[in-house]
Amino acid sequence: MRRWLLPILGLCLSISVGSLADDAEFFQELGDGYGIATTFQVALGDLDGDGDLDAVFANQGIHDSRVLLNDGMGLFEYTDQRLTGQGHGVGVGDLDGDGDLDLFITCAHFSNRGRPSRVYFNDGTGTFTESAQDLGDTDISGNLVQLVDIDVDGDLDAFVAYLTVPGREFISHVYLNDGLGVFTLSDDELPFGTLFEDLDLDGDSDAFVKTSGEGYRVLTNDGTGGFEETWRLDAPSVNYDPWSAAFGDIDGDGDIDIFDSNGSWTAPGEPVLLVSDSAAAYEPVESGLPRLQTVWPILADFTGDGALDLFLSSVGGEDQLWIGDGAGQLIDSGVRLGGRDSRGVAVGDLDGDSDLDLFVPVYGMRGGPNLVWENVSGD
Repeated sequence: MRRWLLPILGLCLSISVGSLADDAEFFQELGDGYGIATTFQVALGDLDGDGDLDAVFANQGIHDSRVLLNDGMGLFEYTDQRLTGQGHGVGVGDLDGDGDLDLFITCAHFSNRGRPSRVYFNDGTGTFTESAQDLGDTDISGNLVQLVDIDVDGDLDAFVAYLTVPGREFISHVYLNDGLGVFTLSDDELPFGTLFEDLDLDGDSDAFVKTSGEGYRVLTNDGTGGFEETWRLDAPSVNYDPWSAAFGDIDGDGDIDIFDSNGSWTAPGEPVLLVSDSAAAYEPVESGLPRLQTVWPILADFTGDGALDLFLSSVGGEDQLWIGDGAGQLIDSGVRLGGRDSRGVAVGDLDGDSDLDLFVPVYGMRGGPNLVWENVSGD
């Protein structure tokens, strides 16, 4: 078994890949890191229109949220812009229909109220102006935002998951976009633990709902923003974390499967793999993964073989890479990127070499800077 040693924070980070036959190295640190910034989520997009992926940090604590521009080789530079403090979730998309990428940042707070969600419009160069609209969520804590065309009218709406302050009641709001980036709170109600994906492959976004202590549901979009329950699985062991599921064709049969890490803040849970039968109905199967605490999973093809792999960005544990065989099996690569309390990881081709790299944030002061990990598996 070969073990790779990478320098990080003056120490040696061991990356073991003995579980794979080819013993390939996967990731190496690119650049010197991007500061201790209490970053909950990194989001990627070509913010300045130059053809590469730039980054937004949703930062909490004493740190403002920030914009970083990519030099095209995977090295990022902070701009002078300082966006909202207490940033938690961030969505990137063309909100006002002008062809460039705008920002929607939620703000999480418990004792420090007065930080509503913010919408920022891009001038096309990666310079952002706050829209000044009031979304009415000053006194609730915004965890995550998903930008998705909920009502199927051609623009991006916003689904925000909240915790109330105080009390920690889980709620959600649907904000409908008028096409110009002005959002209005809708009467539509979707549960807190909702994630959006085109599960039936009909061109609109359906709702996958996980309810703590109850189980899973699929609410199918009727093409106008109306949702009807079409599948349910009772599973009392389901945990609440709304960001713990990822979607993709894991078994290579052309439909969308679901991986749920199913952990919580306080205890690990049993990961669940829900395999689709092509009709947005699912059969739970053994995932082969150990019990996991709260993780942020991403399904993507890191090896370039056409099969989806699984990266797990972990709260309080080690980030992990599991390799998909294209037929529904996930194999432990042995890759471990240290236990640094990472959460909202972003994946994309950051250095322009046509494979998928990682931008891994660190939440809190314990682990060190946000890091870009360059994919070198094909080198």
